[in-house]
Amino acid sequence: ISRQRDSIFRSVALEHLDELVRQATNIADGTFVFEGTEAWRIIYERLLRSPGLHLYRSVAWIKNANYWQDEPGRKSMAVNFEMHDAERLNIERIAIIADELWPVSEVWPVEPIRQWLHEQYARGIWIKFVRQSVLEKEPELVADIGVYGSRAVGIQELDEQCRTVRFTLTFDATRVSNVETQWDKLAVYAESFATYLDRYEMPG
Repeated sequence: ISRQRDSIFRSVALEHLDELVRQATNIADGTFVFEGTEAWRIIYERLLRSPGLHLYRSVAWIKNANYWQDEPGRKSMAVNFEMHDAERLNIERIAIIADELWPVSEVWPVEPIRQWLHEQYARGIWIKFVRQSVLEKEPELVADIGVYGSRAVGIQELDEQCRTVRFTLTFDATRVSNVETQWDKLAVYAESFATYLDRYEMPG
């Protein structure tokens, strides 16, 4: 770089080097950040399939009816079902559903969210759900998070069209413990899908 005399080249090179230093610092801290890409799903699958992982807890923040309905999302769900059906992994999921997708005047969330939840329940996955407005006084609980046993925490940030903006994966025991506490608190607000189904018939 020092042999290049072009000032624009040198300034761009320094910017890229600064970014490399930032990435290396994050990695040293046990954190990987995937910006605007679905590449994180490869690591997600590797974690779910890894030996010694027996519990996966997921908080799905559903702001759009297309949540996990695209091809990458369906493939990720297929891995969930495969691992659960093989009894290699216990999966627990809490869905936080935006009020426009589950109006207070409606018993059930809109399609295809309702079927997405019901399919998981029917396959034996532990499911709870809650309207986002119920958590109005607990905004720190509203997030899209995966907890991979005691090993790692993943935080997914989506845009309004359910495209990945950022996925942050952290291998940090303290962070995992903090998120587990957050999970326990969220579970108090959420209702079991099984219990709900006992009270209300699913639309045909």
